[in-house]
Amino acid sequence: MKKILVFVIFFNFFSCSLNSSLSVKKEPVIGDSLDTILYHSTWGKPKNKKIIVRSNGNDEEWIYDRGILYIKGGELTSIQEYK
Repeated sequence: MKKILVFVIFFNFFSCSLNSSLSVKKEPVIGDSLDTILYHSTWGKPKNKKIIVRSNGNDEEWIYDRGILYIKGGELTSIQEYK
């Protein structure tokens, strides 16, 4: 009986720590995808977007209160943070 109880407690602890680590948001880094920025970064959804149409593809500027993220080809290429 004691062995089963210990296993259940260990399993619950492991699954809780695994789930909480998956939901941790991080700062965006160069190369992040649009989905990563939107759903898994501390910046989240932009306040405004500026799309620049070019012959070789679209560039985007995602504008936030804290700065601007520059995106080309669906990947983050530059970060400008306001001081």
